[in-house]
This record gives sequence, structure tokens and C-alpha cells, in this order.
Amino acid sequence: MLGFIRLQMKLRWGRESGGDKKSAVLSVAMGVLTIAVALALVYLFTGVLQEGVSGFGAQEISVLFIAVMQVVLAVTGVGMTVRWMFRPADLKITARFPLSPFQIFLANLLLVYINLQIYAAILYIPVMLAFGFALGTVTVKFVFGLLLSTVFAPMIPFALSTLISLPVMFLMSVLEHRNIVKLAVFIVVLAGFFVLYNYILTFLADYFIYKTVTDSVGIWEKILKALNSPFDLSVCLQGLLFFESAGKSAGILLGIFAAVSAAGIALAKPVYDAVRRNALESGGRAFRRRTRLNGDGVFAAMFKHEFKEILRTRVYAYFYLGIAVATPVMVFFCNRLVDEVGKAQMGDMISFGASMIVITAFVALINAFSAASLSREGPCFFITKIIPVSYRTQLMIKGLVNLIVSTGALLISCIVIVSLGFVTVGQVFVIFGCSLLLSVGFVANGLNLNLANPNVSLKSNGEFNEANIALMMIVGVFLSAAIGAASVILPFFIPMGFVYSVIGAFALVYAGANFAVFWLTARKKYAAAEV
Repeated sequence: MLGFIRLQMKLRWGRESGGDKKSAVLSVAMGVLTIAVALALVYLFTGVLQEGVSGFGAQEISVLFIAVMQVVLAVTGVGMTVRWMFRPADLKITARFPLSPFQIFLANLLLVYINLQIYAAILYIPVMLAFGFALGTVTVKFVFGLLLSTVFAPMIPFALSTLISLPVMFLMSVLEHRNIVKLAVFIVVLAGFFVLYNYILTFLADYFIYKTVTDSVGIWEKILKALNSPFDLSVCLQGLLFFESAGKSAGILLGIFAAVSAAGIALAKPVYDAVRRNALESGGRAFRRRTRLNGDGVFAAMFKHEFKEILRTRVYAYFYLGIAVATPVMVFFCNRLVDEVGKAQMGDMISFGASMIVITAFVALINAFSAASLSREGPCFFITKIIPVSYRTQLMIKGLVNLIVSTGALLISCIVIVSLGFVTVGQVFVIFGCSLLLSVGFVANGLNLNLANPNVSLKSNGEFNEANIALMMIVGVFLSAAIGAASVILPFFIPMGFVYSVIGAFALVYAGANFAVFWLTARKKYAAAEV
């Protein structure tokens, strides 16, 4: 059983020999950037919260961050329990291992706990250190308390995940073939997180610009008061963190961990046995659905294929279509925040630049997925080489799907910002035209990048190597930031009419250059690509 655990840990955390170094470097860079931004927000938010909300010291404020970490670990634990225990992709392989079903069950439980402990160390320690530095509480005692509380941090999330994963799995089985419903839920959750993120940024902006947080103080006081109640288990981790009633806190956490885990395991074991047996014996029910041939033309057939391929792939459906549908909501809140903050510093001229940078940034994120147009075919890539459709036509259809999705999000976003008065009618036409040209450029750039580095081979863990998407996201965010900065700075030196011309000319050159490279090199690069 220990050998099985070591094998699974190596597959999940080990580095592949001969892996794509560029992908690894990009992943590390994106991870470091994300962590740096998150820790900076924690540091600023902690300082503002302590100064703006009276009557709460460092210990009381710490419970807020501890509770958030507990929720994150609980959600992660539920996901791992469902995916690794009840719906493992390698079940038909592990079923042949010289291990009993009960040993596999226990091994999977231990894997979930070990991984939660790793995630606790990765998430909990940096966040609480940023909190400690913001309030000046980092001492030797605090560091030892942090290490001790980190050991106990995954206990309650793990115990809860053994119980919560059962109804979650049942709900997932009900929604098994209802991808649209799952996508809609994901979009709502994504928009909710973004609204919360925007609210925190507004809270910080109000303090640093207007030196006041009076409008939000009441809400944060209520939250802190509720979290510091004796019924909140986060207070126990607070006791370990600051070495106050540490023995009592550890006893409570261990007792609840043992009781809830035992109940969860007792309920999960029979469900695990039934799910495992059903999964191993369900092959006979396959291929019963009758399909029919249709008379779709080349364009319509390939367009449907591309769109269905996106919908049936969770990563693309959630983070590609999800971002596209949620973009207007995000644009509204981003525009409102940047517009309010900018006007306090620079006046009304900030509105156009703020709208430009926000919309182009989200358009870039949507179109970054064009850099996986070939990669999505995976081992079936060879089929695209034998069908009677030219390579260039296939690629243009793939790019057109991306362009249609991003244009829909762009159009709705433009309607939102002009109807709410963020920009004038003339300015929204400039934003739409420039963003549409940039979308063409982003799509062509992504296709060129994917042609140069197809990544159609599967990695050993069955996933695709999508370094191209990460690179395109970096390129898109950089260009949108540059265009937004130009939209804000240039009006100080030249008339707005010339500003529009400069931005439009750049968008036209970027789109034209990338499309020209695509048109001239696509056929040759596609012919050279192999599975």
C-alpha cells in the first residue's frame, strides 16, 4: 500500500524527465506572479483592516484569513476525494494491483490528507506570514505557532470532505451529461469571486485615495465578530498560531477530526464499493446510442465539431467559454473601480483608457485559447491530415470559433460601458473597432504559436501540454496594459483624435502582421506537424 501511495504522489507531484522546459518555466512564472499579487493584497488589506476597523486586534483579524484558508482547503479536499476516490481515471489499472479494495480505499484517503497537508503548507504559511509582517507580529513564537497550526490546518477540511464529497458526487452524477448547467454554475461562481475581489480592491482604493473606509467598516466588523465566536473552529487554529490555550485548541481539533472522519469513512466505504464495482462492470452499456448521418457542409460540420470539442473538454468549457460569458460582469466592476480611482487622480480622461485596458485584457484572455487549436485534437490529430479539407481552411475555422466567442463578449461589454456612461458613443466605437482588430491579431498570433509548437502528444499523466496558452495570456495582458497606458498618457501630449489614430494603427499593424505570417506559413507548418 505504501508503494501505491508513493507511485501516486510521484505522478501528481513528480517532474517528468524530458518534459517541456518552456512549459515548466512559464508555469513557475505564472505561479510566482499570482502568489506575489495575492500576498501583496493580503499585506495591504490586513493593514487597512486593522487601522480602519476599531476594537479588533491582530488575533481577532487573523481568524478571517484562517477561515478563508479552511474553506479553500475544504473545497480542494472535496474535489480530490471525488476525483481520486470515487472517480479515478486509472481504476481499471489499479484494480489489477495486488491490493484489496479496502487497501485502495485507505490509500486514497491518505493521499487526500497528504496532499491537503502539502496545500496547507503552500497556501497557509505565506498568507499568514504576510499577515504577520503587516501587523508586526512575526516573532520566533509566532513562527513556531504558524508551523504547529499548519500541521493541524488540513484536519477539519479533510474530515468535512469525507462527508461533503458524497452529496457533491451525487449532484455531479445528476449533472453528468448536462454540461450547460455545470457551465452556468461555474460562471455564476466565477462572477461571484470576481465581485468579491473587486470589493476588496475598492475597499483598499477608498482608504489609500480618500483615507476613509467608513462605508465598509460595519460589514467588516460584523464579519470579524461572527468569525470570532466560540463556535468557529478557526478560533482553535488561532489559539495554536498565537500559543494561547494551545492544548485545549489541539484537543478540540483532534476530537472533531476523529469523530467527523470516522462518520465520513463509515458512510463513504459502502458508496466507494458500489461506485467501484459499477465502474468496473459498466462496459457492456456502451455504444447503445444510435447516431445518424447529416448533410452538413464542410464549414458547418467543422464548426460544430470545434464548438462541441470545447464544450466536452472541462478546461476549455469552464475557463474559455466561462470567461467569455462572465466578461461583461467583470468589465462592469473593473470599469467602475478603475473609473472611480482614476477620476480622483487624473479626471474624466481616465474613462476611455480604463475601458480600453479592461476590455482588451479580457478579450486577450479569451483569445489566448486559440493557442491550443491544434493541441485540442491530441492523438486524433492525424485525422485532420487525411480529411479532404485544406489545412489553412481547418485552421481558419478554428480561429473563427475563437473570434466569434470573443466578439460576442466584446459587443455585450461595449453595450454595458456605453449604456452606463463610462464612455461616449464615439469612444465605444473606437474601443470596439480596436479590440476587434486586436482579437484578430490575438487569434492569428495564437494559431502561429500553436503551429510552431503543436503539443499534440499526451503527457504521461494523460493531460495536454498547454504552455502556448500561458504564453499567449502573458502576451495579451502585456499588450492590453501597454495600450491602456497609452490611452491614459497620450492625451496629455496630443489631441484625443490622434490618440484614437495611434491605437487603431497599432491594432491594425498587429492584426495584419500576425495574419500575414499565418497566411504565408500555416500550410507548411501544419504539414510538418506530427502526433
